[in-house]
Amino acid sequence: MKTTEKDNKSTILILTSLLIVVSGMWLLQAGVMDRNVSPGFFTFEGVFYSGSVFFYVHPNALAAFFFMFIFVLSHVFIRLRLPDADPFLLPVVAILTGLGLIVMLRLSPDLAVARDEAIRFIINRMPDAHVAKSVDNFAQLGWRHLISIVLGVLVMIGSALIFTHRTISWLSSKKYLWVFCSVILVSATLQFGTLINGRRLWLFGFQTVELVKFFMILFMAGYIYEKGKGIAFFMQGSFRSWVSYSGPFIAMCFLILVPLYIQKDLGPTVLLFLTAITMLYFAGTRYVVTLFFVLLIICSASLFYETGYPPVVRERFDAFFDPFHNNEAMSRVLWAVSQGAIYGTGIGYGQPHRIPVVQSDFNFVAICEEMGFAGGLAVLLLFLLLIQRCFVITRREENLYKKTLVVGIAAMIALQMLIIVCGNVGMIPLTGITLPFMSYGGSSMLVNFFMAGILLKISGGHRRE
Repeated sequence: MKTTEKDNKSTILILTSLLIVVSGMWLLQAGVMDRNVSPGFFTFEGVFYSGSVFFYVHPNALAAFFFMFIFVLSHVFIRLRLPDADPFLLPVVAILTGLGLIVMLRLSPDLAVARDEAIRFIINRMPDAHVAKSVDNFAQLGWRHLISIVLGVLVMIGSALIFTHRTISWLSSKKYLWVFCSVILVSATLQFGTLINGRRLWLFGFQTVELVKFFMILFMAGYIYEKGKGIAFFMQGSFRSWVSYSGPFIAMCFLILVPLYIQKDLGPTVLLFLTAITMLYFAGTRYVVTLFFVLLIICSASLFYETGYPPVVRERFDAFFDPFHNNEAMSRVLWAVSQGAIYGTGIGYGQPHRIPVVQSDFNFVAICEEMGFAGGLAVLLLFLLLIQRCFVITRREENLYKKTLVVGIAAMIALQMLIIVCGNVGMIPLTGITLPFMSYGGSSMLVNFFMAGILLKISGGHRRE
């Protein structure tokens, strides 16, 4: 395909994706006007706005403009600097990110009102109670998410610029450095991080495990790049050779996973372990070894459930086995999904704000309730397309390190999506991780966009006519 044809195809795709997102935002704004939702409202803490004090009248329409502008700008940059980059990557990321932004803008006013009602109830009952002031945080939720997206797009452009041949050579040679950085980062968070709900997961406002995920991918890609042939020897029956080559890989993975387990951040722990298994399988490990590690996860989960440590494991499994008696949040989740039916209640006409932590843990449920089975299926198909394009890149790429890095990124995104979606619909116990490109969370958004920039760079690293 000629470069001009690829440019035209990419332009059509990005404009189509932006048209879909902008149409969704206008539907959201129409719903807001139909329901007479005021952008400003009086609360116990003062007057707050669902959009911004600077954009009072039509905040959702202005969000659509800014969203479209930043992605058109990134498209122009990519076509100029990386004309051979995969034409599907940026449009898919744009739609996923746009759907996440629509959900955040839709949830923002209702979450703020619900929070204000809870504060008023507490104050009326206990006038001397000290209540955290967070109504304004919910009121600005959509615009905070938009700022994270804008910063994420800039990070994506930056990663596409800095990921040069020299950078690749340096990254591949420093594989153990990423293990060391991960352990130091998790340990520092355990010691000095902000304590929220009994756990220390944030350091200086950044959720460090998101960076650990990326460091883990760098380590696995570098190790398999150097030792992959030795790991594949087991395919020929040489078990001792396989242990000698893959033993350090497994040891380094556990060195990262143990601090995460101590931190009680079990969702990322499971995610990283599954990613490591996937990468080992990609390196040539036989099915029996992969099956052994899967069984190890199952046996470990059973052991943690029986012993009751950490307590969150038993809580999550009890909620999974019998949500209507053991967990009100999961009961609301299942009810919301069932309410959505095929086409949903309509954007703004459901009640996803009644679900705890819906903006970060259950935004897929919000989509299923208000956009229905069709909306949820569309999200899954978009993720499948993103993963499929990653495999297209690996087939075309000759450099083993780049190929392995793309596989690691694809595995991380696919497993993360699978875990959170299955947890949201009650197929597996829920784990506390975000849906890539969609959930609220600046740390996750920045790291995901950084990885997207790497994918764009590798896919357009050299010309293919």
